[in-house]
Amino acid sequence: MNKLQRLHSLIKEQKTGSPFELSNLLEISRSSLYMLIDELKSFDCQIHYSRQRKTFYYKSEVELTVKWKVTPIEEISELRKFNGGSITFLLPSRILDGTNLSLHPYSAGYKESAHRL
Repeated sequence: MNKLQRLHSLIKEQKTGSPFELSNLLEISRSSLYMLIDELKSFDCQIHYSRQRKTFYYKSEVELTVKWKVTPIEEISELRKFNGGSITFLLPSRILDGTNLSLHPYSAGYKESAHRL
């Protein structure tokens, strides 16, 4: 999340530098950088790169507001409604610094095998 907000800030200020410099600044690989850029583009942000100015920029004004709400699911039956019966699942997210968010309710004595997406 922090990397996405920082990337947005640098793009908005048009101070990203080259893709190589930007990936080093964010301490991520170039492929991770482009995944974050693709994530922003999935929100209809028009991002371009200027070779002359050596910076990424938004074609039009963009504001980024990120809010998260995590609500624990206490009943196994509720979890199955969201995940087709599996107990453990991963929510892949490029927003969360390239990591997966693993949701696994703990239930003492519950012995059904877990599956991952």
